Amino acid sequence: MEGGSRDGGTIIGPSRVGENTLVAEGVIIGHPAKDSMLEARDFTSSRGAQVGRGCILRAGTIIYEDAVLGDDVQTAHHVVVREGARVGDGCVLGNNTVVREGAELGRNVRVMESVVISEGALLENDIFIGPGVQFTAGRFMTGAMQAAGKMSAEEASSEEGRYWNGASVTVEEGARIGANAVILAGVRLGRGCIVAAGSVVSNDVPAGGVVMGNPGRLMKRGTP
Repeated sequence: MEGGSRDGGTIIGPSRVGENTLVAEGVIIGHPAKDSMLEARDFTSSRGAQVGRGCILRAGTIIYEDAVLGDDVQTAHHVVVREGARVGDGCVLGNNTVVREGAELGRNVRVMESVVISEGALLENDIFIGPGVQFTAGRFMTGAMQAAGKMSAEEASSEEGRYWNGASVTVEEGARIGANAVILAGVRLGRGCIVAAGSVVSNDVPAGGVVMGNPGRLMKRGTP
């Protein structure tokens, strides 16, 4: 289906919604990105989004343009999937979760309430993320300085580049992250590792490892 409304939701632009997908009242599919709105000054100017088959999108969900949701994805209330994000088959996104620009989620990623997945994050398959977990896309918080003209994009990139190059955060298959953990930019969580609730992780975690505390400390090494 392209444009118009479906089961109370609003579908903008050339967005596509797969068969047997439920779209609740208050859902927006294809919401224009900031750049599109600044250029067109219009909430209906959108390149569209794509939603797969058998999905359930609950009230308050907003899917931005250029985002792609696979089959059998479920969103709880007030989920935001920003432009260019990719959400794989069978993912579940809890209430008030935000998937930021360009993030990629594999299959069967289970995200609980109030999680923020940072811009450009890369998550593989079969991952659990507890409530309140925060991923960051940088360590120097340069956005306001750039907006004020006090720091150039090149200067910001130079600072942040010391910590990451490529995906802001990488989470390998089967990792589990406990409630309210913070994963800083540049970190790679290895296959099957466990991050304990409340941990602040600033260094890579090896496959099968267990990290806990603030700052996060590796308490156990192992293989998944």
